[in-house]
Amino acid sequence: MVYLITAEQLGISDEGPGINLMNNFLHELAERQTTPEAIALVNKGVKLAAEGSGAFEDLKRLSKRGCDVLACGMCLKHYGLIDKVGVGRISNMAEITGILDSAERTVTL
Repeated sequence: MVYLITAEQLGISDEGPGINLMNNFLHELAERQTTPEAIALVNKGVKLAAEGSGAFEDLKRLSKRGCDVLACGMCLKHYGLIDKVGVGRISNMAEITGILDSAERTVTL
């Protein structure tokens, strides 16, 4: 299973509930016995990998269990977050599309 996360919030709403929903989703994912193969963060989703994000600790837990957490380098540069990535690794669209292409199942959020 590979998750493609395109935003720091879940759903289309004002940021309060949507951000809390995304943090809760990643927390529940970290609590499960199964570990995703990868979580690819693109667009505003890269903000989740920055130190201090509400999802930071859960992404660290998933990474320690073997989940490959990838953050789009172009997106990180756009949001000024290159030096703030605290979990996972900086990647690029070629690698992310390759991982999505080879995955048995994908979920886009």
